[in-house]
Amino acid sequence: MLTRLWSPAFKNKGKDRPVIKFHAGLNIVEGADGAQNSIGKSTFLEIVDFVYGGKDFLKSDAVTLPQAVGHHTIFFTLRTKGTDRHFCRDTSWPFLITEFSEPTWQNAIGDVALDDYMQFLLEAYGLGDSGTSWRNLVGRFSRDDESDLASLDHPLAAAARESDTAGAGALLRLFGAYEEIETIQTRYKEVSKEVTTLDAMVKGHYSNYVKLRTKTERNNAEKELTQTRAATRTMRRQTDLDLFENERKAREERQLLRAQLRPLIEQLNQLHGKLNVVEATLAGRTRITTKDLEEFYEFFPDANRERLETVEYYHHELTGILTEQLNEQHHLYRTQAAQLESEIHAQKARIVALGQSVQLDDETFNESLKLGIKIKQLEEQIHTFDHNQKLKEERKALKKSMDETIPETLRYLTTTINTQMWEINTELYPDKRRTCPTFTFKAATNGVSYTFDHRGDSGSGAKSKNLVLFDLAVLRSTPLPFLIHDSAIIKTIAFAPVAELLQVYADTATLPSAADEPKQVFFSFDAAQAYGTKAQDLTDENQVIHLGEDDEALYGFTWNTETEDDQTLEGDETQ
Repeated sequence: MLTRLWSPAFKNKGKDRPVIKFHAGLNIVEGADGAQNSIGKSTFLEIVDFVYGGKDFLKSDAVTLPQAVGHHTIFFTLRTKGTDRHFCRDTSWPFLITEFSEPTWQNAIGDVALDDYMQFLLEAYGLGDSGTSWRNLVGRFSRDDESDLASLDHPLAAAARESDTAGAGALLRLFGAYEEIETIQTRYKEVSKEVTTLDAMVKGHYSNYVKLRTKTERNNAEKELTQTRAATRTMRRQTDLDLFENERKAREERQLLRAQLRPLIEQLNQLHGKLNVVEATLAGRTRITTKDLEEFYEFFPDANRERLETVEYYHHELTGILTEQLNEQHHLYRTQAAQLESEIHAQKARIVALGQSVQLDDETFNESLKLGIKIKQLEEQIHTFDHNQKLKEERKALKKSMDETIPETLRYLTTTINTQMWEINTELYPDKRRTCPTFTFKAATNGVSYTFDHRGDSGSGAKSKNLVLFDLAVLRSTPLPFLIHDSAIIKTIAFAPVAELLQVYADTATLPSAADEPKQVFFSFDAAQAYGTKAQDLTDENQVIHLGEDDEALYGFTWNTETEDDQTLEGDETQ
């Protein structure tokens, strides 16, 4: 809970105001008996809201008007689970919160982003599992100026144009009932959409994979699937046998072709040898030179030199004579080698082709492909039909929950709120029965909505009173940690019930919260004497700050008072 608040901008008769201390239950910002305006009561409530992450204070006259205060810092202390945490928030840097290590706000620990700070509040006040933001929960119950009276008929509206569904969702989150209801409704929408889409596809024949309409068609498709799978298995077995026999024949033929290839390669090698001799002879590489003979004589000195040189002479002469014949022989050998090479290449190609020929023929392949596609289509048709049937069963169960479980939950929560409002209304009017409003949750296709019925009592005072009843009923029934109520809410309510209302506000001090700290109500109030002794006593007991005119205003001055300088300036302008 909020325990302390201070700003160096707060003044009283020219001096700094002391730290303002808060307590459990009712905390009254009291104005003077003359019910003066513009002394800071509403501004103070906006500051309390600012402490809890609100933004209204940033747009207030105190901050925005040039003749007012301008930007300044708000220091405060929060207590959760028995631990005090000290912070400040500056209007010039509202997106940062500074934490301090001690209550004098002197030693800063560090800054945290506003979003992180509000997540801390969400966790600290036991609302971390609500599935929404801190402000979405508490901001609806921070009624710190007269503009909030526009929500008299829609008490859960956080903004003028917000849907009732959003407000109902926030209240359901406070009750901890939103997740279950949202899960059912969201899933029902998803399932219904998918069923509608699948049925439309079947009806429109948009896909070969989504076409079964009835259980009979589904059973026939399953029989056809069984038959097609059997035909596929038969084809595969026959194909495997054919491929095995073809492979055996191919191996035998490859062995035969390799045997025929060997002599061709040997012939080619022999031809290459003969070609080498002829080419060497034509090039003169086979002739014996004088140098060759001299080296021979070194090893065989007794050889007949005359006879050897004569033989070599005739050999040279014979080579020259046979050149034409050697050229013809060379051409013949080259032609024979080319023929052999061509035949060898063809033989190798036949061997390679045999290795690639053992595969499915086109007819068998196409038939196998058709069977595979048919199996896939039938499987998908059956799967989609079964899936759609399961979705329809789930939709039926969800519809039952929407028709039974959700209304039962909503009735229980509706009764809880209405019971609390009735009890509080009785406390405000102990001596006579007065009309009490009725709150109703309504299940809708797009979520949960609500109505707030004033039951024929449409006067401004009755509506204001009903708004207060509703807020207090929520405070009593949920983990909502505080209320902020401006005095404008009770201006049109009769004096007697207002005095009783102060007591109801004060009694909230006994309400437990998820933060292990009491709940609080922050209320601006003036002219207490006019409401009787009980109201005055309760005001004296629960007042946390007293504000008056001029130097007793919250900031020690008011900016709506015309000064002599203003009058002089106005006179100059008219001349």
